[in-house]
Amino acid sequence: MIVTQLYVVAILVGFIAVAFALMSDYAIKWQKDLYFEYPLIAYLLPPIVLPACLWLVNKFFWGAGGSGIPQAVKVIHHPDPRLISKLIGPRAFLGKFLLTPLVIAAGAAIGREGPTVQLGASLMMMARKLPGIARVFDTQSLIIAGGAAGIAAAFNTPLGGLMFAFEELGRRRTLRHTSNLLMAVVLAGLVSLMIQGNYSYFGYSNATIDWQDHWMILLALAACTGIVGGLYGRALLLIVSPKTRLGAFRAKRPYWFAMMCGLLISAMAIALGPQVFGAGYEETKLALEESQDLSLSFWFVKLISTLTAFASGAPGGVFAPTLSIGAGFGHFFATLSAQEAAPFMILAMVGVLSAVTHAPITAFVIVLEMVDNHGLVMPMIMTAAISTQVSRRILPTSIYVLLAMNIRIYFPPKNPKPETHPET
Repeated sequence: MIVTQLYVVAILVGFIAVAFALMSDYAIKWQKDLYFEYPLIAYLLPPIVLPACLWLVNKFFWGAGGSGIPQAVKVIHHPDPRLISKLIGPRAFLGKFLLTPLVIAAGAAIGREGPTVQLGASLMMMARKLPGIARVFDTQSLIIAGGAAGIAAAFNTPLGGLMFAFEELGRRRTLRHTSNLLMAVVLAGLVSLMIQGNYSYFGYSNATIDWQDHWMILLALAACTGIVGGLYGRALLLIVSPKTRLGAFRAKRPYWFAMMCGLLISAMAIALGPQVFGAGYEETKLALEESQDLSLSFWFVKLISTLTAFASGAPGGVFAPTLSIGAGFGHFFATLSAQEAAPFMILAMVGVLSAVTHAPITAFVIVLEMVDNHGLVMPMIMTAAISTQVSRRILPTSIYVLLAMNIRIYFPPKNPKPETHPET
């Protein structure tokens, strides 16, 4: 009976993830149509929507801002009930579910995948109120399973969700009742599969490369993605750190800062075109499936626009934009080295994601499922391993762990001691 309840909640996570994906996809389409029909309105939205959503987060939906994965990581390491209520409670769930599509519709370079992790973790924590679940399953294991179920359903990658549970969310954590929790992750992925069909997130690619003859080029690519991913992760961290001038100003004037981020996104879009808007999913998919060219600056433009959108503090993740940055860098690298673009795009996606998350197995498995390409298995594994090691010289650990460490919440003492005065 208890296991059945867990599986029902996992299926619900799958349905919520699919609904969230459909809302976000509609927001992407709406924004693109708006840009081509009424570009002026599209340029006006970011500086209006970003601070407005941040205000709603701070006023009504505390915990819903940002990616969502750091919130899950924070409560896994510190399962304080008050912290859980703040970061993955019902208000955070509702705010993330409603506001993320609005931010996407405004053209911000953010993704829905990180937020889906927070939604899944939140639903699993709500399940602890069901009879028996709290007695059998511990808090940390439920959060890990819920977050991983969110990834499995968001990307339609059940195996990637399992790896994400162990390597990213469950670092140095031992899951209890592992088989039941992992089956819950798979069930969430199967719900996505049944509703949306057997699709690959970035389409299908049969691109291959003779890695034994091109091992030096692949080694250079892996090292470069480690540097790019490490610097990108370091920049994400500096934005939120109160020890930097930028982070201090962001904390002191959050709404002005969010508006400035929106203005910068709009200014970049005016100067550089629509590639500034969105997470880059469609451009990457077309480049992989139909060999459509990306501009040489695509990866750098997407990197800056993602950093800017993330800096605003509005709800939205960086998981999918990170993959687009990797794909764009792979295209850039292939052009410079006069190679076919598609295999280098796939390998660079693995490399940059590994460098940012320090989860090479998760990165390899997720991208493998996303493009359904088994001809690049060995180069992908090599790229993931090397990129992670290079990144460690720049970024000490996963960006999600570092961002989680920067979440600071003050709770007043539960039973403050009465003031005492020395006798006179």
